[in-house]
Amino acid sequence: MAKWVLPDGAPPPVSAPKETNFFEELNKLIEEYPDLVFDNDGYQNIPDDVRQKIIDGHNAVEALLKVAVRGFVRFQNFKPRKNGGLAVRCQTKWSEGFTGVSYFPLENFQPNHPSWS
Repeated sequence: MAKWVLPDGAPPPVSAPKETNFFEELNKLIEEYPDLVFDNDGYQNIPDDVRQKIIDGHNAVEALLKVAVRGFVRFQNFKPRKNGGLAVRCQTKWSEGFTGVSYFPLENFQPNHPSWS
C-alpha cells in the first residue's frame, strides 16, 4: 500500500500523482483501521482513546483528503449510510468566514466519478 510520508512540519502535498486512486487508497485505510468508521449521532466524534490507537490511519486519510477535497480542513470519520455505503465526514471551508461539516459519499472518490470534472 502506498503511504504518504511527510517530514515533520512539512506542508501537505498540493497535488497528487495522476495515478492516485483515492477510492482505492481510502478503502485500504478503512480495511486497515476499521475504527475510522463511526456511526456518529449529531456532533459526536470518535472517542479520544480510540482515535489515539488509529492516529496513523487518521493522518493518512487526512493526507489524501487534503489533496482530493477543495477547502478541506479536518477529517472526522467515515459515516455508515442507510444504503450500506460509507460517507467521508469532514470539516471544509464553505466560505472565507465559515467552516462546516461536509459528507462526501465514498464512491465520489472513484477515478471516473463525475465529481472529478
